Amino acid sequence: MAFFRSLVKSGALTVLACYGWLRVRLSNKPTLLILTYHRILPADAPERAAEQPGMVTSPQALEDHIRFVRKLGAEPIHLSDWLDRNSQGKTLPRLSVAFTFDDGWQDNYQYAYPTLKAQNAPATIFLVTQMINTGKTFWPEQVLSLLTTQTIPKNDSSFDWLRPHLPLEPAPGANRPLSLLEADEVIARLKSLEDATILEALEQVYASHPEVAPTETSRSILNGSELTEMAQNGLVMYGAHTRHHYRLNRLKDGKILKEEIVDCLQDLNSLGEAAIPVFCYPNGDITGKGENLVSDTYKAACTTKTGWNLTGCNPYDLHRFNLHDGNSHSTRTLLATIGRGLL
Repeated sequence: MAFFRSLVKSGALTVLACYGWLRVRLSNKPTLLILTYHRILPADAPERAAEQPGMVTSPQALEDHIRFVRKLGAEPIHLSDWLDRNSQGKTLPRLSVAFTFDDGWQDNYQYAYPTLKAQNAPATIFLVTQMINTGKTFWPEQVLSLLTTQTIPKNDSSFDWLRPHLPLEPAPGANRPLSLLEADEVIARLKSLEDATILEALEQVYASHPEVAPTETSRSILNGSELTEMAQNGLVMYGAHTRHHYRLNRLKDGKILKEEIVDCLQDLNSLGEAAIPVFCYPNGDITGKGENLVSDTYKAACTTKTGWNLTGCNPYDLHRFNLHDGNSHSTRTLLATIGRGLL
C-alpha cells in the first residue's frame, strides 16, 4: 500500500510539473513569475534545528532555480523594473522572473548573495526595518527554540499563554521537548494571538527563566553594512515588510497600523536608491484600512496569493510562488509547485 501511495504521489507530481512547464512555455502574453524565499541555509546549518521547514531553501537549490529559469527562456529582472515598465506600457520580456526574499535574514547575505552575484541575478529583499542592526529575531524562531530544547513545566504560570496551544494528546515520551514538526504546529496555532502579545509573553518567560533566554552569540537579521554591500552595482534592492513584522489584520490600534506601513517606508528611504516603494504583507494578512494605507504610500504590494502576473495586472495584488526545500528541491518539484499554483 505504501508503494502504491508513493507511485500515485510521484505520478501526480509529474503531471503537475508537465502542466507547469506547458503553461509557462506556451504563455503568449508578457508574464512575471515572482519567486519568494525566506532563509537560505546549507543542509548542515545549525539554524535549521529551530526553523520552520517551509522557511528554508539550500544555496544549491537557489542556484539551480536561477539556472533553470534561464533555460526556460526567462529573464531575471528587478521587481521594480518590471512594475515600472508595465505601468508605462513599455515592452516587456515574454517571461520575466523576479527573485524576492522576505524578512531580511542575515543568511541572505551570507549564502544567497554570493549566488546572486555569481549568476548576476537581481533580487529584492523585503526588510522588517526596526530589526535591522539588532540582535533580535522573530517570535516563531524564539518559540521553536524554546519548544525543541525545553520541557514546558506543568504548573508554571509564566507559560500559561503557551499551554493551550501545545499538543492536546500526550505523545509517547511526552515529558520531553517537542520535535520540530510538533513545534511547527504550535506556531500555526499561536497565530490566533497578536504578535505583540506573544513577544510580551516571551519576555516574561525570559524574566522568570533567564537560562532559556536567547543568547546573542549570532545575529539573525541583516545589518547596515551588509545591506550597503549587496546594493552595490544595483544587484539587490529593498522593499518594505513593516517595521516589526506585525500581522496587519491583528492590529487594532490605527496609529500602530500606520507606523508599521507608512513609517516603514520612511525607515527604508535611509537606504537611498536601493529602496523601492513596494510593500510585502507579513504572513499575507491584509486588512481594509491597511490596504488603503499601502495604496496611498506604495506603488505596488506583494501578497501570499499563488500564481503569475500578467501585463495590466493589479500592482497591489501581486501573486508569488513561495519556495523552500520541500517544494522545490528538484526541477520536477519546482515545476510542480508552479503548476499547482496555476491550476
